[in-house]
Amino acid sequence: MRRWTARAERGSTSLIRLIAWLAHAAGRPLCRILLYPIVLYFFVADTAARRASYEFLSAATNRRAGWVDVFAHLYSFAATLLDRVYMAAGDFHRFHISIAGDDLVQRALASGRGCLLLGSHLGSFDLLMLANTAFKGLPVNIMMHFDPRSRVRRIAGIDDSGFRIIPLGRPNSFLRAYELLERGEIVAMLADRVDGSGASLESRFLGKPASFPLGPHLLAARAGVPVILCFGLYEGGADYRIEFAEFGPAAPASSRRVMLQPAVDRYASMLEQAAKRHPKNWFNFYPYWARR
Repeated sequence: MRRWTARAERGSTSLIRLIAWLAHAAGRPLCRILLYPIVLYFFVADTAARRASYEFLSAATNRRAGWVDVFAHLYSFAATLLDRVYMAAGDFHRFHISIAGDDLVQRALASGRGCLLLGSHLGSFDLLMLANTAFKGLPVNIMMHFDPRSRVRRIAGIDDSGFRIIPLGRPNSFLRAYELLERGEIVAMLADRVDGSGASLESRFLGKPASFPLGPHLLAARAGVPVILCFGLYEGGADYRIEFAEFGPAAPASSRRVMLQPAVDRYASMLEQAAKRHPKNWFNFYPYWARR
């Protein structure tokens, strides 16, 4: 099984390196124009990403996607990569960022318990990490795959040392997250990709079965804390929107595997609804419905 993590690293490095250099050398307005030939090159050269975009857009829009749709999809991704460079430098004045539903986080924390934020690769999860104003300065613990050899985030200028990161894949990863939730803190993690190293369940997503990781829902069940979905969405130009949505009650603490199916189905359904509203924000450029 080829892991999506390996492909993402190889496929993104050259694009991010070029965009990061242009961001500093040319500025955002000119860079956005220069993205067109860059995206055209990757549209022609990256067959796997192009096919994955065709497949997803056709399913999400319920019509056969054309090359214009795919090009716009890839351009949207490239535009967010460009903006990540500026966001990593703290240049949020360049953007108009609206926030909806952040009161859900405040209410959840007011109860004295922690809060689990479930994200995805719909939009920019880094926007949530970097634009911490949504959390009123409260510390956010990010569960993520962290490889010190990885070049992509470093090239983009994202310094992970400034965040409270819980590296996934370690024996105590989920225990650490559980302890932080017990202390009343925020833990955020992605729940839309299976990397081959953890348990998963299938659910219907855009009419076809897809695999989703069990870990996030198992953590929510054990901790018994409020669960909130979050999306950092690119709306075009300089506009971004951070959305929070109530996920619903966590599964009972004693839940095991198949007992978590309703939670996985609920996540898949809510992700599908958001993906249909914002299809160009879907940044999974690999065969999503294939066995991973």
